[in-house]
Amino acid sequence: MREGQMRALPVAAWLLVLGSSLVTGCSWLPDRTLVYRDAETAERMEVPEGMHFVGFQDSYPIPDAEDRVAPSGERFRAPSPPQLAILGRLGEDADAAQSEDPGRLTAIMGRDGNGYPILMLSTQFVWAWEYVGQALGRTDLNIEDRNRESGIYYIRVPSSYGLSERQAQIKLSHTVNGIQVAVLNQRGTTLVQQAPGQAILERLYNEL
Repeated sequence: MREGQMRALPVAAWLLVLGSSLVTGCSWLPDRTLVYRDAETAERMEVPEGMHFVGFQDSYPIPDAEDRVAPSGERFRAPSPPQLAILGRLGEDADAAQSEDPGRLTAIMGRDGNGYPILMLSTQFVWAWEYVGQALGRTDLNIEDRNRESGIYYIRVPSSYGLSERQAQIKLSHTVNGIQVAVLNQRGTTLVQQAPGQAILERLYNEL
């Protein structure tokens, strides 16, 4: 037993030294918390001729980024999150947010990679849904049903648009460039023909 204990002693001593190093903050791994400051910024993509881009929108901006960079040689420390404010009356801020003006809507007619017409709206989905619904109400494209959760307006299309089917879907989708509006067939399985789709979106575009 004594020989076994003597052989185990170096291992126990090694674990004790390793644990002490971790507790005291010593490490064999280099401190790379500030390496991000050496990263290069890539140039923004150029939009090909004949195509449009609604604009860049930072999904996760860093507030006061310049003030949060630690001085050279110091370890980076993550800033504390902002504190939540307690409302005086439940729902007061929510009502105020709904009454805010969403601002001027930017609508751009364009085409996807396959040449099919699309409509791009530079606003949030909640406003795009309202804008499109109101614009459809000012056209001869009658709304038969709607599904806000799926972003679909079910419409009846007059024969003057040249669509083989009398029903179609106006589909709103989230993209990195904004809200995309496209015209799908009655079943929602594919885009309608290019000519009728262009005519429908142009009619909608003129009312936005």
